[in-house]
Amino acid sequence: MAESQWGLCKDCKWWQIEPNATVGNLTMGLCIDEKLQPYQLRVSGISGCNRYLPGEPARAKGSSEAPPQAEPTR
Repeated sequence: MAESQWGLCKDCKWWQIEPNATVGNLTMGLCIDEKLQPYQLRVSGISGCNRYLPGEPARAKGSSEAPPQAEPTR
């Protein structure tokens, strides 16, 4: 991945949301990027970073809880 690549969580494959959640700006979910997993980052769909990888979000129950209770599913 290029260091300059940046994108929104709602369009990233490393964003994990609840099984029935709608992908949206205010939807909360868990960042499951391997390097960021230890931090249990709970982020909204409009959040973004340079670890972005285009794709559909993963889904798991407990992803939007504070703190997140879900395990990464990818």
